[in-house]
Amino acid sequence: MSDPRRHPDWAQPADRHTQLIDPVITVQQLARFEVFRKLQSRIDHALVFATSKGGYVAFLPPQRPGSTRGYTAVYEVDTGVHHFRSEIELPSDNDAFQFVVVVEISWQVTDPARFVESRHRDVPRLLLGELEQAARPVARRYSIARSADAEGELLRALPAAGPLGRTCGLQTTWTVRLRRDQVNIDHQLRMQAIHHGTDEQILTEQLGMRYDAQLDQRARQQDELTTERALAYGDRQHELVLRQQQWEHRQRLELSRQQAELQRVEAEKIAFYQWHLEQGGVHAWALHLAQHPEDSALVMRTMREDQLQMIRDQMSLVSQVLGDGGAERHELQGPKQLALRAMNDILNQRLPGVPHDPAPPYPDRLPAPPAQPPVPTAPYGPAPTFAQWEPPPGYGTAPVQPPASPEPAAEHAPAPPAQPQPLDPAGDGKPQP
Repeated sequence: MSDPRRHPDWAQPADRHTQLIDPVITVQQLARFEVFRKLQSRIDHALVFATSKGGYVAFLPPQRPGSTRGYTAVYEVDTGVHHFRSEIELPSDNDAFQFVVVVEISWQVTDPARFVESRHRDVPRLLLGELEQAARPVARRYSIARSADAEGELLRALPAAGPLGRTCGLQTTWTVRLRRDQVNIDHQLRMQAIHHGTDEQILTEQLGMRYDAQLDQRARQQDELTTERALAYGDRQHELVLRQQQWEHRQRLELSRQQAELQRVEAEKIAFYQWHLEQGGVHAWALHLAQHPEDSALVMRTMREDQLQMIRDQMSLVSQVLGDGGAERHELQGPKQLALRAMNDILNQRLPGVPHDPAPPYPDRLPAPPAQPPVPTAPYGPAPTFAQWEPPPGYGTAPVQPPASPEPAAEHAPAPPAQPQPLDPAGDGKPQP
């Protein structure tokens, strides 16, 4: 600091954080007879004394002179490191376009006496001037579009030109960044926006085509799946319809078979009942007893009444035929024969209407075997018989067992039973027409 007892010739209000342009803080003249004057200054500042012969003596901090004898002035110099940033313009190969250079420089006074002797008052301008002088010829070789190449060449060429401010006692470090001018940058930005928009549209169209292709592929796959599902459903429906038709066909066949079976059974029933009913009273009552054995008393009583009534009718008819003399003898030959047979039946206790020969067998059945006479166990011969002898009822005159129920025919209805031929009324053994 300057002596408070005397004002300095020049001083700038600067502290440690002030952005300095001139590192000389104060300048003060010294009186000739002030030999032991005590100078007050900051410990980090250097003092440069001017001699009467025009020389300069520097005292770096923390050194201070013991006496000011022989010095005419003192300069207080800031030796700290200072930074600044600035923009300069460098011409390109075309004067219409200029490069914009952003410069960042750090400087420090390392030789205060030389700096004071150089008498520079604007350090940033000094350094930028040296930088422009070295960089202008390099930038002239490049077009405005080759800013990156120009920047690289500057970073190689400037160090070769020597350190900035070295002749003034300064130590500097610096860096530069070169770019196009703002008009060219705006143009490039517009071009870039156009390219970006075009690329975006192209990409949008390409992705749209891919999206449409994916949608089409998905739609085709869905159509294929739908078609396959419809075909599978149709096949399943067709199979179900076929199964239903087969089931209905089997049902109709089964129904037809059952109806045919019912018709066959009905035909067999008709033939069975028809045969038994055609045989007359005893067979009809035997069939009724076979189906309703609980009606045996009623059947016996009814048969007895029918038998008595038939006997009366036959006796009355025989009496009329034998006692009536109005007809010719040859005309009564047949009726008389029948009347005698009826009387024989009555005397032999045979039911009227029952033939001497056994009834024909039921269709599709073998005839019942004839009754065999009992084999004698004693050494006696057979019983004597005569021409008009007949066995009593139940011994060969009628079947011992009723005909069994008919077995069902397989393919055709039973044939009608054979009708017995009527006996010859004349007794000559010839059948009647």
